[in-house]
Amino acid sequence: MSYTDKTLQWGNARSAMTFFLVTLASLAFFGSIGMTFVNKTYGLTSPEGMRWFQFSVSLGLFVMPPLIFAQLVSSNPSRFLDLRFLPTYNAAPHARKNAENLPPKWHSYIGLALISFGAFFAIDLLAQFNQYIVPDNAYFQGLKDQEATVTETLQTLLSDTTVLALLANAMVMVLIPAFGEEFFFRGVLQKLFHRTIGFRGAVLASALCFAIAHQQPLSFIPLLFMGVLLGYTKLWTGSLWGPILLHSINNGFALFSSYAAGGELQNESTMALGWSIAGLIPLALGIYWLRLIQRKHTAWLRK
Repeated sequence: MSYTDKTLQWGNARSAMTFFLVTLASLAFFGSIGMTFVNKTYGLTSPEGMRWFQFSVSLGLFVMPPLIFAQLVSSNPSRFLDLRFLPTYNAAPHARKNAENLPPKWHSYIGLALISFGAFFAIDLLAQFNQYIVPDNAYFQGLKDQEATVTETLQTLLSDTTVLALLANAMVMVLIPAFGEEFFFRGVLQKLFHRTIGFRGAVLASALCFAIAHQQPLSFIPLLFMGVLLGYTKLWTGSLWGPILLHSINNGFALFSSYAAGGELQNESTMALGWSIAGLIPLALGIYWLRLIQRKHTAWLRK
């Protein structure tokens, strides 16, 4: 059976509208179920209630819409979402007999590990930069208040430091966002944007949507950077599993650093500027390594 992708026939406008309607329907369905369950069982203000409600919203907004959309438009949903094994340049459309052989798989994983490690420092550095450029006026005070609401919710979830709460938070704050947001932003949005504004424009546009969706305007620059890095990681690895893995590691580091601090959310930089700058070295090495593997193996596509 040949592979079919209806979005190629529908065009960008119809594809985007269909995805938007699927997202609305999914959010309404799963969100309402979550709201009803939480109200009757825990209450929205309890940590358990917040956790279950966040789970239902994440499921309805990020996880299910891409999966449903991929099922609707494609004969092979995993291929549509680029869920190929890492590294994947031995698979179509990159395969060719005269293409350079891939190095051992651990090369790609080492590159991802270096990027993951270096990204912590880059995000910390950008967070410090963010603090210096925010003006002290009424408008930005409103943004601070908005972000404080998100921070307060996260702090409530982290206040319980038991093992069971840690496992529940790992699911709600690490795995579900990593899978769902990558399905949504890099799996579908970046693909649809790519057909209209090219690859670089698609990476930036999906990263902008990613940063806005987090509702943390004063962390916009680090979030935008992370969105761009995740978009290019998909290119360098040839698979959506690359950004999913990177996203999971980043979220996991944030969660466990908070637990190491006794359940306190680490939302301000505590790292010396020199260390943040030095940490960019492994990030640059990881990017260079993955990009080198990808460019060598796909060189014939550019001839």
